Amino acid sequence: MEHPVIKWSGSKRKIASQLAAIIPNYNRYFEPFLGGGALIPQVKPTAGVVSDILPELMALWSLIRDDPTGLAEGYRRHWNKLQDQGHTYYYEARDFFNETRDPTAFLFLSRTCVNGLIRFNAKGHFNNSLHHTRPGIQPDRLSEIITRWSNYVKPLDLATGDYKQVLATAEKDDFVFLDPPYIGNRGRYLPGTINFDEFVNTLQTLTHKGVMWMVTLDGSAGDRNYEYLLPQMGATSSFRVGTGHSPFTRLMKTSLDNVLESVHINFEPVLKPSALLGHDCSDSGAFAIVS
Repeated sequence: MEHPVIKWSGSKRKIASQLAAIIPNYNRYFEPFLGGGALIPQVKPTAGVVSDILPELMALWSLIRDDPTGLAEGYRRHWNKLQDQGHTYYYEARDFFNETRDPTAFLFLSRTCVNGLIRFNAKGHFNNSLHHTRPGIQPDRLSEIITRWSNYVKPLDLATGDYKQVLATAEKDDFVFLDPPYIGNRGRYLPGTINFDEFVNTLQTLTHKGVMWMVTLDGSAGDRNYEYLLPQMGATSSFRVGTGHSPFTRLMKTSLDNVLESVHINFEPVLKPSALLGHDCSDSGAFAIVS
């Protein structure tokens, strides 16, 4: 597994290699709910568009792609101040980010906050606290990771905005990976939800155009089950995989919810999902066919 450059709640890093193993050849890669981009190092796209609705996140991705050295040095300055000044510096950096939306400060906060959980309040202010028992990743190590990720995203165009606008440019034989954060679950890093009917209509339009897509959703988390959302999507096959514990319930100390991810595709997979049992499976769970 590639180490993440951006730690992101709901990341598919633990199962990215398995998901990539079933994807056929394609022309361009699209990912409109980018988050931490965990699938990118596995598929290594040579062209495409990745995007997110969060401007600060896409500004950070722009620095990763276009100025990895400057980003790494900016993180180093923040990290050194945290070691020198202690916990008070974290909150200075948080105030600075909330005033400026600076992407380098955003990276620093994501690497030093509790459980790496990106969380904003109703006013749009980042409000997660310092993780006191973790000093944050060492700057030299993060610099190496940023450099590798810069190469992964070099061929890709970056965009900020609504997923429907980005996907309107997808064409036949392109591939779309969708990991929407709001369906069946309350949005964590921006308020609001995705309209499910609009989402389904988008999938149907993509299928009609000959675009291949893969959708990952929470199948269940603890005693919460979201399977009622799935029949309308028009997938040709679906399966589940365990992705570990929910970071949100772990943070809130309400429970340790095991998350089963539902994966849905509209194409003939290169490798049957059932064959992935025992094939480079993560330690968090294994695949099981559900339809």
